[in-house]
Amino acid sequence: MNTRPMLSLISFFTKIPAQGSLEKASRETFLLPLIALIISVPAGSIFYIFIFLPSLIRALFGIITIYVINGLIHIDGLADFSDGLMTKGSTEKKIKAMKDVNTGIAGTFSVVIIILIEIFSLYSLRTSLFNIFGFFIISELSAKFSIMGGLMNSPRGEGLGSLFQRNFKWWFIPLGIILTLPLIFAFQFYYFISFLGFPVSILISYISKKNFGMVNGDCIGAMNEIARSITMVVLCLVL
Repeated sequence: MNTRPMLSLISFFTKIPAQGSLEKASRETFLLPLIALIISVPAGSIFYIFIFLPSLIRALFGIITIYVINGLIHIDGLADFSDGLMTKGSTEKKIKAMKDVNTGIAGTFSVVIIILIEIFSLYSLRTSLFNIFGFFIISELSAKFSIMGGLMNSPRGEGLGSLFQRNFKWWFIPLGIILTLPLIFAFQFYYFISFLGFPVSILISYISKKNFGMVNGDCIGAMNEIARSITMVVLCLVL
């Protein structure tokens, strides 16, 4: 099936209706920073439009918008990653817990904590148009840069994560960064905070290999969520 550029990526990485194939999406991951813009700009707009509401309610609406557009695939990966990580025993037991379709207490706890961090970081943000859109755009860029870092790991098995890892090229990262360089003119120093996604991907990759002997799709989903929340905390401190 022949599809236009980005439609496949949009169909997989967002809940926006778009026709595409996983194979094509896996070859377009250098465009992930543009997916970050598709997610973050509407979320920032919702937060700004509801300026008349109490800050905590607006923060809740803004974060919900992220997940409505982004979908729950990455936060589900975080839950599975956490369940596996907190399981005692051999690597095989940890992988089994990670792949279990039922979410355990560790997974539930991690999801709740991440969402609370995001909501209260946004709640703590000083309200201005620059701060609002900078907060959403930079944190979502960080999340997507972390995915790109995670895709650098060698594929294992035949899962979705492996498909994307096999088709990922090292030069996708500098190309993805180049695509977002115009944001330097808008956000200046703050743009570089989006690079926090890369050390997060390195850290989670290390933890994943130590506990599971691999980095799969769940681990990469966890990178997305953890990188976004850490970046939001940093941004609410500096903006």
